[in-house]
Amino acid sequence: MATASLKHRFSSDQFLRMAEVGIFPPDARIELLDGDIVPMSPIGTGHAGIVNILTMLLCDVLGRQWVVAVQNPINLGRMDMPQPDFCVAKWRNDRYSNNHPTPADIGLVIEVADSSLEFDTGVKRALYAASGIPEYWVVDLIHGTVEQSTLPGPSGYGITDIHGMLDSVTATVVNGLSVQVSAIFPQER
Repeated sequence: MATASLKHRFSSDQFLRMAEVGIFPPDARIELLDGDIVPMSPIGTGHAGIVNILTMLLCDVLGRQWVVAVQNPINLGRMDMPQPDFCVAKWRNDRYSNNHPTPADIGLVIEVADSSLEFDTGVKRALYAASGIPEYWVVDLIHGTVEQSTLPGPSGYGITDIHGMLDSVTATVVNGLSVQVSAIFPQER
């Protein structure tokens, strides 16, 4: 006799409610993707250092023109609530304390990738494009590059450019944001 495997998919609302009532430990590194609760990779020192550098760069450049959310959830719809390394969202006085940003709020999403590179350039890129996120960057720690994807659609981003250490990457929606790739990666260890 064969047994059927039962799988329950969760909505964004259910996922948030479970977090609110304490079902997940406070330090749980999870996100909701296509209704599945998915574990996130642990953050290594290299990844953490790049997040720190980018936080300073983004906040210095964008000031109070945009909200720079670091490793916070974004609500991409009924079944998706990823937690990208960065979400650059339209300025709001409440800084999104009343609800998470949605695609209509977001100008740019950035993921920092080392062990998660394949996932971030595959599953995550497709999810962000299908959700209408106008621009997506992957900071690739393995190759020392930034992949910039623009022109989202249901079948993916129309353009993806790879920027190396000698290049700058300039945002298409977030006015005034241009970053020298070499400024992202630490020069001394």
